[in-house]
Amino acid sequence: MVGGLQDLGGRLFPERQILLRSTEHVRSVLLPSWLQAMIIFACVATIGGMSYLAVGYFAMHRELDRAGMSSRAARITARQDANAEASAVATLNQQLAGVNDQYAALKQRYDAMVANQSTNTVATDQAQEDLQQKLKQAEQQLSTNNGDVAQLKKSIDELRASLKRSEQARSAESAHAHELEAEMHTLTARANLLKAIVNSKDEQLARLRALVTNPNEQVGQVPSPAAIPVTTNPQKHSALKSEPLADNSDTTVPSTQLGGANGTHHQTTKLEQILASTGVDITKMIRRISPQSEPDVGGPFIALDSMRSNAIEHRRIAALLKIAKLLPLRSPLAIHYRIDSPFGPRRDPFNHRAAFHPGIDLGAPYRTPVYSTAPGVVIFTGWQEGYGRTVEIDHGHGIVTLYAHLHRILVARSQHVAAHVEIAQLGSTGRSTGPHLHYEIRLDGRPVNPEKFLEAGKHVVQASAH
Repeated sequence: MVGGLQDLGGRLFPERQILLRSTEHVRSVLLPSWLQAMIIFACVATIGGMSYLAVGYFAMHRELDRAGMSSRAARITARQDANAEASAVATLNQQLAGVNDQYAALKQRYDAMVANQSTNTVATDQAQEDLQQKLKQAEQQLSTNNGDVAQLKKSIDELRASLKRSEQARSAESAHAHELEAEMHTLTARANLLKAIVNSKDEQLARLRALVTNPNEQVGQVPSPAAIPVTTNPQKHSALKSEPLADNSDTTVPSTQLGGANGTHHQTTKLEQILASTGVDITKMIRRISPQSEPDVGGPFIALDSMRSNAIEHRRIAALLKIAKLLPLRSPLAIHYRIDSPFGPRRDPFNHRAAFHPGIDLGAPYRTPVYSTAPGVVIFTGWQEGYGRTVEIDHGHGIVTLYAHLHRILVARSQHVAAHVEIAQLGSTGRSTGPHLHYEIRLDGRPVNPEKFLEAGKHVVQASAH
C-alpha cells in the first residue's frame, strides 16, 4: 500500500525544475515531489479554512435574519451559537496560523535550497572552467609528447640501422677469420710437406756422405732429383719460423734424419733447452710420459755402438716432441695482438699502487675468439672475483692455464678439449679497463711467465726440423 501511495505521489507530483535566468548565468531550482505536496497541502488547507469561515458566517446571518428578534432565549441561543462559532473561528484561525507557520518554514527551506543550488552552480561553473583549462594544458602536453615520441622513434631506427651495419661488419670479419684459418691450415700442410722434403734431402745427403766415406760399401740407390716433391709456392716457406707445433704432425724422427750421434745429440739438446726455458722440469715430464725411455745409469762414456746411442737420442727426441704437444706453447689468440701488461710487478690500473700481475694482458678487438693453448680438461667455468668470466684448463703434469675477462664462454666444466679449440670470446668483464684477454699459466699452483711459453712455441718447429 505504501508503495502504491509513493507511485501515486510520483505520478501526481513529478519532480519539476524552475529556471531562473539572470544577465550572466542561468540557474535552476529543483522542486522535489514532497515539497510540491506540502505546498499543495498548505494551499488546500488555507482555502478550506477560509471557505469554512465564510459558510459559517453566512449561515449565522441567515439564522439571525430568520429568527429575528422573537425572543430573548433565541438571542441567548444565538449568542451561544455565536460564541461557539467564534470559538470555532478562533480554532480555525489557530489552525490557519499553524498552516502559515508551516508554509513560512517550507518557504524558508525552499529559499535556502535555492541559495545553496545557486552557490553550487557557481562552484560547478568554476570547476568546469578549471577542467577546460587543464584539458587544454593536457592537449598541449600530448602534442609535445607526440613530438618527443617521433624523435625517439627516429633515434631507435637509426640505432637499429647502425646495429645492422655492425652485424654485417661482424659477419664479414667472421668470414675473413674463417678464410684466414683455412689459409693457416693450408700453410700447415705446406709446412709438413716442406718438412718431408727436408727429411728426404737429409736422407739423400746421409747416403751420399756414407758413399763418399766408404766407396766400396753398398749404400743404396740415390733417388733422382725428379723423385723429390717440390712445393708450388716457395714464398710461404718463411711461415715455418713462427708456426706453432701441429697437432697431427708426426713426432717420430727417422734414424737417417741426422748424420750421426753428435748431430742427434745437438738436436736433442737444442729442443730440450727451448722447452726448459719455460721453467718446466723436462726430465721429470719425460719420466712421467715414458719411464723406460732413459734409465738412470752412470759411468764414463765409451762409445761401443753409435747406433744404440742414436736410438736412445731418437727416443728422447720423440719424448720431447710429445712434451711439446702437451705444453701450452700455442697462442690463445689467432690474430695479431699486443701485450698491454706483462708478467710481474706493475702499477695497478685502478688504485695506481705497486702490485704483482700473475699473467699477461693481450689486447685485441672485442669478441675475438679465444683458443685453448694445449689439450686438457676444463676444470672451471664461471665468474671469479676480479677476473670476471673465466675458464681454467688442466693440461696435466701440474700445468693449468687461465683465461679471464671473457665476454662469452663456449665450453663446459669437465669437457675435454684439444689444442687450438675455441673456448670463449674476448671481453671486458670483471676488474678490467677495456677489452683484452688476461692469460695465466700456473705450474704446480705457482704462476709463471706465459711469454716464455709463447716464445718457446715459436722455435719448437725449427728445433724439431733441424
